[in-house]
Amino acid sequence: MRSAALHMRVAAWTLLLAAALAAGCAGRPLPVAIQPPFDLPKDSPEAEKQHVQAVIAQIEDRNREVETDPQWIAKAYDDFMIKSLQDVAESDYGRYGQYLDHGGVYIIVHPAYYTFFHESGASNDSLALPSRNAVDLLLREPAYSSKTRLQFQQEKMLRDFLEYMSTDRKLVILVLPRDYRRYAGYKFKGGNDEFMRYINEVTNGSDSVLYLYSKRPNRGTLGEKDRRRLLKFLYSVKAKEILLGGGYIGRCLEDLYKDLEQYYSDDKLFVVPEITSISPSDMSSGAAADVLDADGMVDVGKLTRSIQSNTLGYQDITPRIRNLRAVPPAGAK
Repeated sequence: MRSAALHMRVAAWTLLLAAALAAGCAGRPLPVAIQPPFDLPKDSPEAEKQHVQAVIAQIEDRNREVETDPQWIAKAYDDFMIKSLQDVAESDYGRYGQYLDHGGVYIIVHPAYYTFFHESGASNDSLALPSRNAVDLLLREPAYSSKTRLQFQQEKMLRDFLEYMSTDRKLVILVLPRDYRRYAGYKFKGGNDEFMRYINEVTNGSDSVLYLYSKRPNRGTLGEKDRRRLLKFLYSVKAKEILLGGGYIGRCLEDLYKDLEQYYSDDKLFVVPEITSISPSDMSSGAAADVLDADGMVDVGKLTRSIQSNTLGYQDITPRIRNLRAVPPAGAK
């Protein structure tokens, strides 16, 4: 009896110690408020500042008033609310040139891959509709390591980018994983299509956002027909720059980079670090910590240098880099 009691006390203290250690290591949940994907210089004209504030206000109003409606949430699981590039007539390609961001088009490979596909997990067969999308729920969780903190930051930065650019009607093309609903790695396989809901929430039904599918759910390469379709579209809109983001660098993003670099010169094809994610499987905790600042936020300068020097991930390419701060702010003349 005394031995059993002692064993129980030791077990209880072990659990308390583990909880205390976990609490000490846990980072605070990220603030989930939308932030512009670029930093305006302090001396920016007042008109630019007001434009950014107006876009943020529009996003917040929609998130609060439209996307909390149970009917809208249910509809968000039915189908994508943005157009497939396949459904756009070739004769209509040219009009999308009005949405270029100072001549640039953004192509995002497998957005939010970490949240939805990184680990297979169990199938979700719940019929209940959550009040928030899966990425927003993830960002409310504590981060227990530098690798987790970096993953959360990457998901937030891309989410904010898509919210902002779709609301500001800038041209964005999403490359989604083909047949993802049947893919073994889809965390929500068999339940509500949470990936579809997320895409619908962050793209806001914008006419400036299109999507197409990668050849396979775990690779970023395009099928031949989709590659030809995309190239014809980019030519028709007269894109001056192709700006790539998404996940992961060294993996699916590299696949698309290699697909496109044979068609575009050095001064037209770039990877954008602020909207690029790195697989947690491709980095150590120390490497992740090195690109986070004292507040646990991504140091974009360090991340940029790490991607350029190939010290994060295992990419075979040395991608050309274009930072968002090097692009004139959305709304600027």
